Amino acid sequence: TLQQISDIYSGKINNWSQVGGDDRPIVRLSRETNSGTHVYFLETVLRLGDKTNPTLFSTDTLLLPSSEVIINEVRQNPNAIGYDGLGYIPPDLMDSVIAIARDASGPFVTPSIASVNDDSYPVARDLYMYTAGEPTGAIKDYINWILSAEAQAIVADLGFVPIK
Repeated sequence: TLQQISDIYSGKINNWSQVGGDDRPIVRLSRETNSGTHVYFLETVLRLGDKTNPTLFSTDTLLLPSSEVIINEVRQNPNAIGYDGLGYIPPDLMDSVIAIARDASGPFVTPSIASVNDDSYPVARDLYMYTAGEPTGAIKDYINWILSAEAQAIVADLGFVPIK
């Protein structure tokens, strides 16, 4: 559940046996604090969306500089848990992805384009593009291309979630 993940990353849960796994220590992996993904995970998962919640990452959480480093550590360390964007998960690790529920009553949902788009996967965020005023010229052309069926198909082919 989101609460269990919050408890893992805040240090309240330190062994996989506490969440039904083997008796092994949990190795927490996170993006570095200057990452938007780190901030989103802190606010949405550790603090469960509560802006008044002061929960922080456990001090023994390993802060890693990139998605690639997190993926490599999860691949090599059976005790590790990490988070990353859906499009960064390589096919050989998709079986290691954890189904998550908002609470113990479920449902437990694995991340996918469909589960993000239907809002059943509880840890997903929109990304935005901003322009200084109404876009024109090449910037407008670029944004229009991004919104096109062709570009959105590329987004889906890369494992990310298209907007349409």
